Amino acid sequence: MTAWGSNFILKIAFGKIQRRRKIEKWLLLLLRVFAIGLVGFAAAGPFASEWIQDGQTKERWIIIDNGATSAEIRPDKKNTLEKIKQEIVESIGIENKGNRIAIVLASVPARVLVEPTTNHEAVTQAIQRVFPQEVPCDIPAALDVAFPKQEEKNAYRQVEIWSGFRRGSLDLEKPLETNLANRAEKVTLIATRPLLGQPTNYVLKKSSLSRTATEDDNTNKRKIKVEIFREGAPQQKKIQISFQNINGELISNNEIEWNENVSEKEFDVDIQIEKNSNQALQAILETDAQPLDNKNFNALGMVENPKVTILGRKSVDQDIENLPASSWIYRAIESTGMTAREIDAETISIRPPLATDTIILTRPDLVDQSGWTWLQNFASDGGVLIITPASEAQEQIWAADIERLLSVPIRSQTKKIQGEFRLASKQPRVGPLSLLGAELEALSEPVHINTYIPLETTDAAAQSILELENGKPLMCWAKPKGGTGVVAILGVSPVLSWSDLPVKPLMVPLFQELIRGGRMLATQQQDIRTGFTVSLGRLAADGLFVPPPQSNATTIQLDSNGRSEARVLNPGIWTLETKNGNKKLLAVNIQTSSASIEPLFENAVRAWFAPVNSIQFRDENQEKTQALSRNNLEPLLIQSIFIIALICAITESILSRNGSPRQPQKINGSIA
Repeated sequence: MTAWGSNFILKIAFGKIQRRRKIEKWLLLLLRVFAIGLVGFAAAGPFASEWIQDGQTKERWIIIDNGATSAEIRPDKKNTLEKIKQEIVESIGIENKGNRIAIVLASVPARVLVEPTTNHEAVTQAIQRVFPQEVPCDIPAALDVAFPKQEEKNAYRQVEIWSGFRRGSLDLEKPLETNLANRAEKVTLIATRPLLGQPTNYVLKKSSLSRTATEDDNTNKRKIKVEIFREGAPQQKKIQISFQNINGELISNNEIEWNENVSEKEFDVDIQIEKNSNQALQAILETDAQPLDNKNFNALGMVENPKVTILGRKSVDQDIENLPASSWIYRAIESTGMTAREIDAETISIRPPLATDTIILTRPDLVDQSGWTWLQNFASDGGVLIITPASEAQEQIWAADIERLLSVPIRSQTKKIQGEFRLASKQPRVGPLSLLGAELEALSEPVHINTYIPLETTDAAAQSILELENGKPLMCWAKPKGGTGVVAILGVSPVLSWSDLPVKPLMVPLFQELIRGGRMLATQQQDIRTGFTVSLGRLAADGLFVPPPQSNATTIQLDSNGRSEARVLNPGIWTLETKNGNKKLLAVNIQTSSASIEPLFENAVRAWFAPVNSIQFRDENQEKTQALSRNNLEPLLIQSIFIIALICAITESILSRNGSPRQPQKINGSIA
């Protein structure tokens, strides 16, 4: 047989067709496999998304509550922060090595401890160096640090809050700021569950200087008022409280009976201290579930005679009927053993009495504007200012503007009221005269008033401390706005033409207690709390606030108004050093509410975060990882995968129908 030309050409064509059919078969097989694979991929979304996420890096921003509540002692004798640290380190140990981790501390001031890094070992070492701080926890500020900035809001990150969520950790009454919600778009918020249970905790709320009406200024005994309250059910009927001096030496040890039916208790303790020295002490409760609220520092100041200055105008007339108010007051003060000096009120703006802590102004009509400014600063900076009307003036012009002049919520009128008046038989027991108690009422009854100027308080910050029988106030007191001193205004001038007060038994104890009680109120310890800035008044301008020697705290610089920019982070007895070299001890204490270990309910915590972002508790997040991962794969992506799979299937079907080749017949050679 001989292959002829056309047959040869057909054999070449059939070879090409067979090769094309092989390609079509492989293409059909690929389309079938691809379609089935896409359907399976879309159906297995949770596994697919988990696989996708495992191949990606993510950022974990871990917020650690290391505020005062984290010092709570758990049943296993570890504090809350230790357990939190242990759990965080364990979670980091199973973390994807490529994931970036950042650490934020929530104790005031909230700050980044570790910037995002893949060095997990360094992160673990940093966490181990975190300890409870004696300051409030500020989770809102920590979230502000951890959330992406506006320009980074498209970056996904997981923010975790690790806290016991006690009452001291969150102030549920202060909602989160709405600007955080605008930055939470790509944030997954995870939190640990609030701790359950209410352990017994005795809180030393306050220990403040007190005294009685019979106290002798020449003794070195001081009376301390102590306030304690309890969280949780009582476990014991007696608790121990001790007192130490500034050197840590034991002064007193006391056992206090506790009634299980009460949650608060007040009592007085007599303390023996060194006389005429700048004193301070620390009250300490026995250790319980929260050790940080078991101590309270108190700066007692110095026990010394007051430095009293009477601003009046001396009179050459020594007739008892015409004796001026300044002379009556001077005699009353001198009879108590105190020392006083008299200067002309008109000279105050020229030569102000600097070496004084108490001023009694009997001629306010002689004081000019610059003099009133000096008096306002004097009272604001801790001085005691007592004012009486000027009996020599027909109208008390100064009284019309006293509220503005001294920044006190006390108002008066310029015109005098005349008539027959008596002091009330029932007197208030508040303010500088509070320690006179019932003695004040007994001394007030025989006093008659002929002339007085009306007074009224314009704010609850001011109080009436001496009243007429008709209920009108005859004397009011207040602290200047933003100041630490005391202003007391008496509506009657202590002269015989106005009243028989100068010759009544009330005269001496009235001014004695105004001075002593006023000084106690003006010099009582200022309420300085850890976690906050300080404001110590103009006397502290450009001074230094020096921490206790045993602490590692940094000295704080004060500005021209006596304020600081830096926060005070350590409790204890601090020292104010003024620019003129004077030193004063001041007590800094923890804010007891920030250490509260009262439990919070889970629903309340969840609702607090809700306006910003819905939270998942950590155990919920672990249990529902697979279920939630299905939601991580966008529905649009799943639909797209199904559509592509359908297109592949249709294409395969068309190609298999139209392009299926018939089995080619074998062509034999033909003989020409």
